[in-house]
Amino acid sequence: MNAMPRRRGGMALPMVLGAITLVGTLIAGVMFLATQDYRVGANSLNETRADEAAEMGLNRLTTDWDQSKNTSMAIGDTTRLTYTDPNGATVSVFVTRVSNPFFWAVSEAQTRGNALQYGSRRRYGGLFRLNIPGVNYLGAVTAAGNVKVSGTVTLNGNDVSPIGWACTGSLNNLPGAVITPTATVQTSGGVSVTGNPAYTTSAAAADTNTYFNYGSTTYTQLANMANIVLPGGTYNGMTPVVNANGCNKTPNTNWGDPVRHVPAAACETYYPIIHITGNTSLTTGSGQGILLVDGDLTMAGNFTFTGLVIARGAVKASGGANTVTGAIMAASVDIGYTIALTGAANVQYSSCALQSVLSASSSLAVAKGRAWVNLY
Repeated sequence: MNAMPRRRGGMALPMVLGAITLVGTLIAGVMFLATQDYRVGANSLNETRADEAAEMGLNRLTTDWDQSKNTSMAIGDTTRLTYTDPNGATVSVFVTRVSNPFFWAVSEAQTRGNALQYGSRRRYGGLFRLNIPGVNYLGAVTAAGNVKVSGTVTLNGNDVSPIGWACTGSLNNLPGAVITPTATVQTSGGVSVTGNPAYTTSAAAADTNTYFNYGSTTYTQLANMANIVLPGGTYNGMTPVVNANGCNKTPNTNWGDPVRHVPAAACETYYPIIHITGNTSLTTGSGQGILLVDGDLTMAGNFTFTGLVIARGAVKASGGANTVTGAIMAASVDIGYTIALTGAANVQYSSCALQSVLSASSSLAVAKGRAWVNLY
């Protein structure tokens, strides 16, 4: 009688199944860790990109600022600028005027997400100020040489605001004329020189830095920023030019509108820097802003200007109805008279006009101190 074969249980199948389960678990764990690591890395990259984009938004303000906002934005007004960085992040910069020279900017950056995670957002705040040229005008007239006035000429250093101009702050009277200690003021006829005092001498009037260096800004830098550049010559008929789109700044004869209208006219907020590269004569026109003349300036009649006039040469006036409201600075010491005003001329000091035109041409700069904050 044959023996019955004995059945023996095998271990191969359980071992294979266990190995498959273990390998699958390891693969799943590796995939999970790799996915988590990818997400952490992607989130860190998005956060870094958002940081850099938000910083870019604040930095671009100092190069892209529209200087027309210097005069058109009232305290509390907000404007928005938008940018897109090379990596696709979108940036919105909200700029609010908080006081006359200061602006508060909030830059918010948003990066793009993908199928695995959302994008990142970062918001920074910064305090900016207008980098206003620190022009050291000493009086209604500041001259590096002699001053001669005759006829019905008025030099008035008593501070006034131009009619209709919205100005804040207190008035501060200055001398009618300030000259070097070795120069003289000669008057004849119906001349009126008034101020606090009427006229005086100052070593600063002989210093070239007074005429060509203005804190962090120079004469050359202002000239390079000029809206209008003209060769020396004779010019007349300067007047505001308006088209369907508002103030037409293309013609070289549009030097802004110093008259304040109700309702406001289109060119009232246009304060150009006019740079004339040689001796010039101006007649029958009006303007506002900063007038830079590389040579001698002659106002030959019926010329009205509100703002700052700086001449590297002499300033002369002849004929009638020449008026400058703001200040005149003449650096020439090569002729008998640096300032020679005859006929009917009026120079009226106005801190309001000067601050307005200097602010209008200023760029934004980061305020000193704790000017940056991480909002989130």
